[in-house]
Amino acid sequence: MPGKSPEYLGKLKYAESKKMDDVATANFLIEEIGGKRHVGDMLRTALKELRARFPHRADPENQWTERRLRGWWNKESRIVKHFQMVELYMTAEELREARKEHAEYRAKTAHIRQMAQLVSAHADRR
Repeated sequence: MPGKSPEYLGKLKYAESKKMDDVATANFLIEEIGGKRHVGDMLRTALKELRARFPHRADPENQWTERRLRGWWNKESRIVKHFQMVELYMTAEELREARKEHAEYRAKTAHIRQMAQLVSAHADRR
C-alpha cells in the first residue's frame, strides 16, 4: 500500500487480529452457553439464557438478538463490546457451574441406586 508505513500496517494487522480474537472468544462462550449441538439450536439456547439474565429492557439497542449472535458465529461482525463479553463470560461460568453440580448430583444418585440394588440383591439371596 503506497503511503502506509510498515509500522502502521503492523498495527493495523494487530488490531484486526485482536478483533478476530474477540469474535473467536465470543463464539467459544456462545458454544459453552448453548451446548454443542446444531448451530441454530445452540444459538437459540444461548439467546434464551442471555436474555433471561440480561434483558436490557430499558436499552433496546443493547438487547441480545439472534442476529447479533449469528453475526459473530458467521464472522459477519467483528465488534464485541466489553459489556457483551462480560455478560457472555458470566453466563458461561454460571452454566458451567450448574452443569458441574448436576453431574455431581447424577453421580451421587447413581451411587445410591447401585448401593440399594446391592442391598436388595443381598436380601434376595437369603
